[in-house]
Amino acid sequence: MQAFSDTSLWRVSQGDAEVFIGGTVHVLSKSDYPLPEEFGRAYNKAQMLVLETDLNAMSKPEMQAQLLRRLVYSKGESLKNNLKSSTYKALEAYLQKLNMPIASVQQFKPTLVMLTLMMTELQRLGLADAGVDAFFNRQALADGKSLGQLESVSKQMDVLVNMGKGHEDELILNTLDDLNQLPGMMKNLKKAWRNGDLTQLEALGITSMRRDYPALYEMVLVERNLSWLPQIEAFLNTPETELILIGALHLAGKDGLLAQLRQRGYKVEPF
Repeated sequence: MQAFSDTSLWRVSQGDAEVFIGGTVHVLSKSDYPLPEEFGRAYNKAQMLVLETDLNAMSKPEMQAQLLRRLVYSKGESLKNNLKSSTYKALEAYLQKLNMPIASVQQFKPTLVMLTLMMTELQRLGLADAGVDAFFNRQALADGKSLGQLESVSKQMDVLVNMGKGHEDELILNTLDDLNQLPGMMKNLKKAWRNGDLTQLEALGITSMRRDYPALYEMVLVERNLSWLPQIEAFLNTPETELILIGALHLAGKDGLLAQLRQRGYKVEPF
């Protein structure tokens, strides 16, 4: 399969049936707009926009409050007694550089620690604006276009809540690794996404996770890819054309959706 496209947008087809699959970056800066024009062309051709989950429902205050409750420890539990001493010390050292006492995240489960630190750093870098999926979600709502999801809100919440379960140290250490190289990584990741360079996307976002944190890789990427495949195949059996937007890392590598769709006999080509 061609690993290089004009951008992260592919046409998947079988006979006359087609869907468009676009890789997204979930947070961007103002300078990343306008988006590559292929995304707009695919959006205009599609009758339905399909995202990972229902962003409108996910952003409701009651949903955010429910998620937050699930991402904090109950009384008697804490971050310290769920991490190895070495991991806890590495996290404490990182937080000291931010002038954040570790007590401020003591009741946070690892996923909430990850989200908090990532968003703090992304905001500092000016990278907390709407990403590709949020941009087209707003566009579809304004246009009255049909919306679909690959995961229910409850399923995506389960993914977030369970992300570090049993692998708390892996999640924290992987997060610290990413944070230490985030400025350069985001710059290169966005360039690879904009250029549709699957090889570089894999090298930047997948290779080290697969090697160093295999359980996390399986949980975050492989299992979800496998659960999405039948749904994408079902969209190929509808009379409508769908534009499916998912995190760009779900498309890259041997376990990526594009490789798996091609293995199943579908034609996968840059759009």
